[in-house]
Amino acid sequence: MYGSGAQSVSETVTKSSGVEFSVSEAQDVISDYFKTFSTLKRWLDERKKEILANGFTYSFFGRKRRLVNAFSSDKGIAAHEVRSGINALIQSLASDMNLLASMEIHAELIAKNIPAQVFMLVHDSIVIHCKEEFVDEVREIMKRCTQKDRGCSIPNFPIGIDQDVGDDYSFGAYEEQYSVKDNLLVRL
Repeated sequence: MYGSGAQSVSETVTKSSGVEFSVSEAQDVISDYFKTFSTLKRWLDERKKEILANGFTYSFFGRKRRLVNAFSSDKGIAAHEVRSGINALIQSLASDMNLLASMEIHAELIAKNIPAQVFMLVHDSIVIHCKEEFVDEVREIMKRCTQKDRGCSIPNFPIGIDQDVGDDYSFGAYEEQYSVKDNLLVRL
């Protein structure tokens, strides 16, 4: 529903469920949602006003996003720019929190002399290579660092995380198409 109007919600639900979901039903759901989460509604409205007044916004950690198309005379372009700015605030926060967690994970792995490396960040994921005997300890470090309150958490509601362990990043999705020969991945 984020950034969607009743028409869009109606179409999306109808298409995905195969059952007609009217625009008025969608509007009722949207209204109920924002009654339940009134603080979110207030935050969204404040960000929209900020973007429309300034043509930019700052993320929680200070990233500036310029949004000059918020001043467009084309209402569709202006509305898209506002949605883009609000989305940037949310995505930037998640990205920064993931990066800060990764930096702390890396420092702790070194401090504890654990043979593991933060290999890459992919969207909202942290990928770590480690020896199998250290997996449980590394998972605990990852969880603690990722769920750390950085001043923007909801009290008593830690960030939810999922942890998967696999032999490679694909989790076996390519086993039928590739094999390892002489330490290289080769197509079958």
